[in-house]
Amino acid sequence: MSEERQERAVLVGAGELRYVGELGRLATTLGMEVAGVLEQNRRDGTGYLGRGKREELREVVADVGARFVVADDELTASQARVLERAAGATVVDRTELIIRIFEAHARDAASRLEVELADLEYRLPRVKGRNPELSRLGGGTVLARGPGEQQLEYDRRTIRLRMETINRKLEEERAARTVRGARLKKEGPPTVALVGYTNAGKTTILNALSGAGRSTRDRLFETLETTTRLVEGGSTNGRGGGTRPDFVVTDTVGFIRKLPTQLVHSFASTLETAHDADVKIICADASSDELEDEIRTVKHTLAEALAEGNGNAPNRIILCLNKMDLASEKRTTKLRRKYPHAAMISALEDCEALREEIYRSIASARERMEVLIPHAEYAAASRLYGLAEIHAQENTESGLWMDISLPRSASAKYAPYRV
Repeated sequence: MSEERQERAVLVGAGELRYVGELGRLATTLGMEVAGVLEQNRRDGTGYLGRGKREELREVVADVGARFVVADDELTASQARVLERAAGATVVDRTELIIRIFEAHARDAASRLEVELADLEYRLPRVKGRNPELSRLGGGTVLARGPGEQQLEYDRRTIRLRMETINRKLEEERAARTVRGARLKKEGPPTVALVGYTNAGKTTILNALSGAGRSTRDRLFETLETTTRLVEGGSTNGRGGGTRPDFVVTDTVGFIRKLPTQLVHSFASTLETAHDADVKIICADASSDELEDEIRTVKHTLAEALAEGNGNAPNRIILCLNKMDLASEKRTTKLRRKYPHAAMISALEDCEALREEIYRSIASARERMEVLIPHAEYAAASRLYGLAEIHAQENTESGLWMDISLPRSASAKYAPYRV
């Protein structure tokens, strides 16, 4: 049997909320070939699919030569066994599929720990460990070497001990992240968080804004860990030597429907970043057939994160419709009517419309003032570059006159220079 046939999969979905199209993209990201799809409106408690559908599934699996059946929901151990016996193929549920993708894409230490914890939580009621058949995918690459892969036969006690260790390490990481964030927030430039559905182009936008060379391959969950870059404001090319402020932009892990509860920990830093950011950019794929539903998913997740915070976080949100180059003229017209205030861009071509929206949002939380800083206090003037938006400036005999927009947290420091 060829390797291609070994990697074929049949997708199955049951219940009212089915997303088998997205499930297919998840399977493809892991290296499977989608060879068939089977759906039903009712979810069976015994075998996920009803008895008749299970018999139909066996025929489909045999006809296409599939080695895997991929379910659109998390299955209990007994449901998986029933479905596996009926289909005559290895059964993988949505949760295990996403965990394996997260394993493949986790790059920093914290992400790897979070994914290992999710894997252990998933495996605890299934002590036999992850699917050995699924481990064959990936051609011997990182897909076959996930966290904890070398110890598939954990017993329950060993799993719980390892989970306690990971939770302790993650708590230490969260505490350190909180301290770092508070320090940067106090003295640093404005913060911007890119949030959105997976594969909406957030990393491409990050690259366009900052010049960062992050991977932008067309795969779900290409980015897991948060990545932060400084975007320098530079000159406005206007009269009077105006400059824009610097800002920090952070790329975060993408959201998805039916996110496995075991992976909520993996989104902790993303939600913290989004909650604390001065400006939040909801990035969406303008060419997606499920654009409205994807925006709704992100807004709902973001709203929950804000509700769980201290209530003092800024709530300036920009909707960015990316990949406009893939939208037809008719669709573009429709999107402009439906989302009149959105920044519509193609990050591969030009991000200027989004950049302007960011600066407008930053300016809305700033205080505009004119200051005159004596020449002898040059240090006070130099600190304004990158911190304030400088609309105009002029050297005078008395000092440097500047028309600036300043963060309210810093305006008190410059009150003595106000004119």
